[in-house]
Amino acid sequence: MIEIDIVCPIYKDSNSLEDLVKSFSEQREVKINKIVFPLTLSHTEEDNIIRDIIKKYNIISFELEKEKFSHSLTRELAIKEYCSSKIVVMISQDIKLTNELVFYNLVKDIDSGETVYNFAKQICTNKSIEKYIRAKNYPAESYYVVNSDVEKMKFMAYFASDACSAYNRDIFIKLGGYGGYDIMMSEDALYSKIILDAGYKKKYCADAIVEHSHKYTLKQLYKRYYDTGVFQSQITFFKDVKMEGAGMSLALYVLKQALKHFDIPVLFRWFPDMLARYLGIKKGKKVGSKK
Repeated sequence: MIEIDIVCPIYKDSNSLEDLVKSFSEQREVKINKIVFPLTLSHTEEDNIIRDIIKKYNIISFELEKEKFSHSLTRELAIKEYCSSKIVVMISQDIKLTNELVFYNLVKDIDSGETVYNFAKQICTNKSIEKYIRAKNYPAESYYVVNSDVEKMKFMAYFASDACSAYNRDIFIKLGGYGGYDIMMSEDALYSKIILDAGYKKKYCADAIVEHSHKYTLKQLYKRYYDTGVFQSQITFFKDVKMEGAGMSLALYVLKQALKHFDIPVLFRWFPDMLARYLGIKKGKKVGSKK
């Protein structure tokens, strides 16, 4: 039985939260020591609903104002100050666990000392572009990544997702968490680089599967990729990492899959969707490089 702590940043959207918490108890081969909810306040009735869930299930929580939330520093605080187990599972509140061994399959290598940072396979059930992107980014076979793979994999060597991941807490603390960076996205990619540069190994766990589906508007997509562009231009760690071609390769993959399956809705959405991503990241890089 592997002991774990769970960290799940929370903000509004309480509808499926209790179902998520209940699904934790269905996980086998792991013992959940602590559940930690960093709660970003919305100052709506949602806050009280979430507080009731926290109290009902004896969840550890700390609250912060929206302007104080940080994708990196809030998680770092939770791991360092509120967790105590060797392994910390990081999730987002909008995932669904697909079976009873998701957490075990995610953490078993970390428990054996094989890796220090693992991330799960994500599937999308929406009939959308995101479904094809998930299939491309989360393949059927597990794989390990070490620093020598960066030359071949380029930026994809740092690809990971804290929507469902696992940290070796001792190594996280030893390496200084996220290196002092206060960022609003891609803390998973940043930490991947930190651990690979330090000589540790990362794993993609294809047998740990979660459902994670979004329905982004074009405006939301633009903002998301704008933030990505700002991140990539401001984090000095990534200055020498080759990123060219990755976006075009993904766009062409989606187009080919949509044509193959004669997916009319995706074909209609493809051009404006990819344009929003491209313009967003381009503008973000331009603005970020001036800050």
